Amino acid sequence: MNALLACYAPGVVPQSYGADYWLMFGDAILVGLLLATALPLLGVVLVLRHQVFLAAAIGQSANFGIAFAMWAGLAAHAAVGHSHEETMALGMGLAMAVLTAVVAMRALSQRGSSLEASAVWIFLFAGTGAMLLLANAPHGLQEVQRLMLSSLLGASPQDVYLALLLLLGTLLATWRWRRRLLLWAMDPGSAQAYGSSVLRLDLLVGAWLGLGLGFAMHATGLTFTFGCAILPVLFAREVARSLAMVLWLAPLAGFLSFVAGFVLADRWDLPPGQCAVAVQGSLVLLGRLFAWAKRAN
Repeated sequence: MNALLACYAPGVVPQSYGADYWLMFGDAILVGLLLATALPLLGVVLVLRHQVFLAAAIGQSANFGIAFAMWAGLAAHAAVGHSHEETMALGMGLAMAVLTAVVAMRALSQRGSSLEASAVWIFLFAGTGAMLLLANAPHGLQEVQRLMLSSLLGASPQDVYLALLLLLGTLLATWRWRRRLLLWAMDPGSAQAYGSSVLRLDLLVGAWLGLGLGFAMHATGLTFTFGCAILPVLFAREVARSLAMVLWLAPLAGFLSFVAGFVLADRWDLPPGQCAVAVQGSLVLLGRLFAWAKRAN
């Protein structure tokens, strides 16, 4: 991680875990912890609907929205530091992510079919579109690559507050409406039979998914967003005995895996986001080995 910092700010590498270290990495640590805890709760919906890759497609839509805002002159490169222009870029990214998520949730409820092909199309089209729009823009491809590959170093204090709001809102919804939401995710027809408005849930959950994944894409990039939304859920599903257990085990695994990934990244000068995702991927493998051993016995 120190090597990454040296690329962005040569000669400024922390030597200890003191106040200076927290000043440099405090926002990145907090944003990573908050999102690593919140995103698995969003990912549960996509796993239950068998739409794992949709998380990547929604994130890529946010990438395209940010790139479009920069291409249209509504926003400058994130490193410039103009808060108004950064807000415009984030707003355009969130709008595209919400649109994609809402349309996808509605299509799934109406047709009950897989959107795998559509998710792949969105992912590829939005990704290549973002690169083409900014191919000749100053620092344009650098921003696209940052979002595609993930970097926590650009996290700001505002990102910390937004990540905290996302986590608290997701926890509140999970605690208060978890049974209704889980039934809707698994079987929209049964949810409607029990009195739930499928249309309302499609719109509300789709909008929240889009906001959460779109913001995470803006703050951390695609690799971290996609990994944290899906991998802890896959791990929890392998080792948990019930769906209720998945709901608390998945965010706990996301939180702990980020801590482990950040420590490894700092020790070996590696990207923290990618280290966290690597730890999560290893957890999925261990979870599957555990499930296989349990079935064998």
